Amino acid sequence: MLSKQLLFRVGVIFFIISTLGLLFFKVSEITVSIPKANIQAQMEPIFFIDGTSQKTHIKYEMVDPMVTILDSGDVAIQSNITLASGLNQTWGTMNLVAKVLYVNDKKSFYLKVLKPVQLKIRGKSSNDAGFDLWGKDTSILLVDLTDTLNAFFSEKYISEIMGKNLRIQAETFTMKSIQKSNDDIRMVMDVDQGIFIIITYFAMFLSVFIYAFAYFFMGTIGFDDNKGLGFRDPRKTPVAPQKK
Repeated sequence: MLSKQLLFRVGVIFFIISTLGLLFFKVSEITVSIPKANIQAQMEPIFFIDGTSQKTHIKYEMVDPMVTILDSGDVAIQSNITLASGLNQTWGTMNLVAKVLYVNDKKSFYLKVLKPVQLKIRGKSSNDAGFDLWGKDTSILLVDLTDTLNAFFSEKYISEIMGKNLRIQAETFTMKSIQKSNDDIRMVMDVDQGIFIIITYFAMFLSVFIYAFAYFFMGTIGFDDNKGLGFRDPRKTPVAPQKK
């Protein structure tokens, strides 16, 4: 049979466990840093992108990426590019600015180019008026290059959330802010711990309920544990007559 003291002990144990859970595991946000050196090291061995623009029929090959972290926290990449159309061939550089995106399903960070890339050929930029390649408009080529790069970046993460940041029972992370810190990208992520926190608060509520139940409804009201006394129905508890 359950005794008052047993319920007191169970309530205290539940309360201690739930309190420790909130103290050590409840997290509202985390900070993640991605060093520029890490992005550069990941890009160098895999950044070899080639293909053909279907509408302009210009072949391209991009190699040798150089990564820079901007003050906004965006990633700027410059690479060498080779362009060819028939017997015509030229060399130059390709520049892009990519934003860092977080994908919850993969617990990883990826790059995405939001604006068309920029080409620089023989000292002229694709942003300059009248820029063309062998008499062809480059606007379609720039869109094709941007789409190709985004397809490439979507398969290559630049960092992932791991280690202690994964031991907080988080369901989802949402990017709160991003900025440059020295030569790193510093991101503050909001954390939604979902059912874990709900269970923890439920355990805390249950501990308080058990403790209150034992105090008021097991035997007499109070902390004394009179043997042989169980649940006391307050509706059947004798009430002392009031003095007139």
